[in-house]
Amino acid sequence: MKLTGFLNQPKPGNSRAIPGALFHFLVKGEETGNAHALLKIDVQPGAEPPEHIHSHEDEAYYLLEGKITFKIGEQFFEAAAGDYVYLPKEVSHTFQVKTDVAKVLMWISPAGLDQWFWDNSAPAEDMKPLPAMQGPPPAEVVYHNINTLKDYGVEMV
Repeated sequence: MKLTGFLNQPKPGNSRAIPGALFHFLVKGEETGNAHALLKIDVQPGAEPPEHIHSHEDEAYYLLEGKITFKIGEQFFEAAAGDYVYLPKEVSHTFQVKTDVAKVLMWISPAGLDQWFWDNSAPAEDMKPLPAMQGPPPAEVVYHNINTLKDYGVEMV
């Protein structure tokens, strides 16, 4: 596959939603020979992932707006707009949004996990997240996420 250059921006065709978060797939792995993926994410408190470990990819976050507390291994980082946070594979991590919304760029390298996010979200033609859940997700959602993420080398802590 020969790669070509391109220009992209958030738009309905590359935007997906989950409860409390909106994902804009600026570049998917299939467009980079799986070298990397880049997502712009608008995330609200309550839509954060539980602590987990990646075995295949590193992640990095660049905060565009808002504040997030990251836990990486046993370290805690208070990040704000303009900060870059690196989350290496094989190290447990999670985060907590500290503002009404945080807007971030999430870099995944190598790509692959971006497909899980795509497959487990809904089209966002209105460019809005799905309504935030009140309380924890239903047991069947937790079960589905844990089991499908294992296929991508992600384990919950």
